[in-house]
Amino acid sequence: MHGFKYFPLSAMSILMSRRPTLSSKCLPSHRQGGCGFTLIELMVTIAIMVILMLVATPNLVQFKKNAELSDASSNFILATGTAKSAALKTGRDTYIMLNDSMLGWQSGWFVFIDNNWNQQYDPGIDDVLLRHDAISSTITITTPGTTAFSAGYLLFNGSGFPKTKSGAIGNGTLVMAIPTPNGRSSSIVVDTAGRVRSCKTGSAGCTTS
Repeated sequence: MHGFKYFPLSAMSILMSRRPTLSSKCLPSHRQGGCGFTLIELMVTIAIMVILMLVATPNLVQFKKNAELSDASSNFILATGTAKSAALKTGRDTYIMLNDSMLGWQSGWFVFIDNNWNQQYDPGIDDVLLRHDAISSTITITTPGTTAFSAGYLLFNGSGFPKTKSGAIGNGTLVMAIPTPNGRSSSIVVDTAGRVRSCKTGSAGCTTS
């Protein structure tokens, strides 16, 4: 009996009046629906989303292309460093050669040590150090002039210098570009001393000299 408390009727009425109640606007009934978005609100939201997508999509596409170009350029420079280091270490001619002569440098490339000195890749005899698959179709590769690049290879001799198969200086330029009005272009330049760098095509100093 001591655990029960009795409230006067007036106090109980006050407590009952203070209980949280659901707004009648949100109570479903046969006369009105529950709370939610109106058709106009949904249409406005969808319209805003469509506009944002139209604005953002071209930028995302360009960003992806730029990233692919940077990736291809960086990987080719990595290949040149691998080839030059191997040539200096082994004293043998080391090549960067395209994967498919019909498709050009877009087909990708691989690095190998010419163990039998016959100026071509021989499976089972020559050591392959690195392979790179075909690059994105959004990137074009050109090889200005008549160089080892235009012949489908880059050769470093045992002293680390770029040479042609005939023994001439093998310096040259390989240009990777995104062929769009706002596309980027990156040149990979190999000078006569065998130094390799990447630069913006057409910029000052972006030559083999």
